Amino acid sequence: MSGAAASTGPPPGTGPSAAAAGAGVASGPAPRRFRPELHGLRGAAIGLVVVYHVFIGRVSGGVDVFLFISAFLLTGTIAARLERGDRVHVATLLARTFKRLLAPAAVVVLATLAGALLWMPPSTWTNLLDDAVGSLLHVQNWVLIDRSVDYAAHDSGTSPLQHFWSLSVQGQIFVLWPLLMAGTGLVARALGRRPHRALVLMFAVVGAASFAWSVWSTAVDQPVAYFDTAARAWEFAAGSLLALLMPRLEQAMAARGIVLRVLAGWLGLAGLISCGIILDVDGVFPGWIAAWPLACAALILVAGCTGVRGSADALLSTRPAAFLGDVAYALYLVHWPLLVLWLSGRGRESAGLLDGAVLIVLSLVLAHLLTKLVDTPVRRWPWADAHPARAGAVAALALVTGLAPAVGAQQVLEHRRAEAEARASRDNPGARVLAEDYTPHPEADPDAPVLPAPENAARDWVFAPEPCEGDRAPRDPGLRESCTITPGDEDDPVIVVVGSSRMEQHAGAIIPLAEQNGWRVMMLWQKSCPYSPGTENRGPECAAHNDAVAAYLEQTPPDAVATTTTLVTYDPEERVSPGIEDGLSRLTERGIAVLAFRDQPRLVDVQPTECLEEHGADSPLCTVPAADIFAPQRPDAELLARADAEGPAPVVPVDMTPLYCPEGTCRPVIGNVAVYLDEDHISGTYARSTSGALQDQLDAAGWRW
Repeated sequence: MSGAAASTGPPPGTGPSAAAAGAGVASGPAPRRFRPELHGLRGAAIGLVVVYHVFIGRVSGGVDVFLFISAFLLTGTIAARLERGDRVHVATLLARTFKRLLAPAAVVVLATLAGALLWMPPSTWTNLLDDAVGSLLHVQNWVLIDRSVDYAAHDSGTSPLQHFWSLSVQGQIFVLWPLLMAGTGLVARALGRRPHRALVLMFAVVGAASFAWSVWSTAVDQPVAYFDTAARAWEFAAGSLLALLMPRLEQAMAARGIVLRVLAGWLGLAGLISCGIILDVDGVFPGWIAAWPLACAALILVAGCTGVRGSADALLSTRPAAFLGDVAYALYLVHWPLLVLWLSGRGRESAGLLDGAVLIVLSLVLAHLLTKLVDTPVRRWPWADAHPARAGAVAALALVTGLAPAVGAQQVLEHRRAEAEARASRDNPGARVLAEDYTPHPEADPDAPVLPAPENAARDWVFAPEPCEGDRAPRDPGLRESCTITPGDEDDPVIVVVGSSRMEQHAGAIIPLAEQNGWRVMMLWQKSCPYSPGTENRGPECAAHNDAVAAYLEQTPPDAVATTTTLVTYDPEERVSPGIEDGLSRLTERGIAVLAFRDQPRLVDVQPTECLEEHGADSPLCTVPAADIFAPQRPDAELLARADAEGPAPVVPVDMTPLYCPEGTCRPVIGNVAVYLDEDHISGTYARSTSGALQDQLDAAGWRW
């Protein structure tokens, strides 16, 4: 993370007069001056981030302080110009900002890709290339939201570029803030008002709106809120308000004596250091509790330079703290890739005391070199700063340099995937080999690679390609946004797939059959949310989704619904899905047929993709007995039989277990196709290969499309 120099406000003589300040009417940003304690605070914050990541395995709250300080510095600089009546050249500011940010970032991204090629399994490459592009374009937080990544995970399967999420949020704010401030300044001048008061009002409104959204979204879906720019904007707004109100706050603090300032500084530093230990930062941020580290940072800044030996600001002004402040951006960039690559290469989930210390020292050395050889020269390059176009050209060059290898590698992997899929019917029959009448293709290649290839496995999801539109589109905004459907005519029969992402993968067998028979498949799934209407089984968000789905199915009845009616969890114990009996009744009473799928395997102690890469398809280490996952008989068999007999519409039991775990063993590869996407999901490629077997089950049950 990066910011301006550790100073704030206009140079001496350009802000409010000393007389005005003495009269107690000081306003606007604080006089511009170097603040060693702020520089040291930035270094301390990144130091906490590194130590917590390496040794404690938790999130410290230091990132929040960085966002806060970034806004504090940026706002102080721009507000000073507005107070002087100067024009804010947004394009110039952005060109120079991203010139500095992108050059070190491109170096780290390229080095990380090279390291991943050597030390990370191919199954991680596709996501990593997406991360590289998202990081350099400063949209990595949205990439992670789309992938539904949990930041608390930091083992060998975590992306070494995941930490760019916060740099992306910062970059987005660096674009938005100058535009907001410049626009506010223009409005203030047009109304004959001082920009300072208008800026305070604007940031108060932005901060309040973002804070409200942050509290709500954190309560509803914290993993998404963690990366959400809108849920983080209030932290920037708080830093901006502090910059604007700093003169009054400093004046009020000074009036209360040096002792209070020293105590405030130490209270802020102690609170910042202990935040990540006391709070579950990665589990509860960025809601209202994120105010803790921000308040701590504000106490340190308001306390200012006390000049007292032994004060917190004196500690933050020492050479070690200043060094950390100098290399803070580079240190944040390099420490996480080093940690993740090390863990991946060693096959470990955490670093020990010795190797953790070595990683930190190596991170400091590399951060110093990156700062000295890339960051500082680019930041202080007179030629580039002489004209905005030159600064923009340097930023563009850094962006292209980082993006070109990543985009090129993406194209190579996509070409390999397309070639493999073209040979799939011949070389990769998947579940079709389990049929009694299966005959291998006469030209099948016995050495053909397994599909999906490890580097493409992360994308092997089942989906319907089109958004739901027309009369069948849900009215509920949440459902409408997530609803997708296969191509077809408006009056074609429709089967709606409801439940979690595990049911979504089951749909890989349904879609080919539906398309062959002129049906459309609508997807209304939500992650980690099995269909259990009327229950709080998976929390309030899942309950609200299921209630919305149930209401939609009643208001716009489809011809059929497909869902899981059993639940396989980690305990492991297969059970009937909570609330499904009532859910089936509500469907069949309205004449809606139901395909009742048995849940798919959940591999508790095996990471199938990694195990396959490391040990091979024939290794017993990669297999799991079906008896360890499933009950001896379907626990919902009696319920389904009763629902089918009593309801006006059929309920058809579907059990794909013999295809996933033939002869009682769940294997990683069947018919030269990887059965599993991960420990929780069947791969889309294998699911599609089971469509013939699904049709056989439907035929036996008397189902007709």
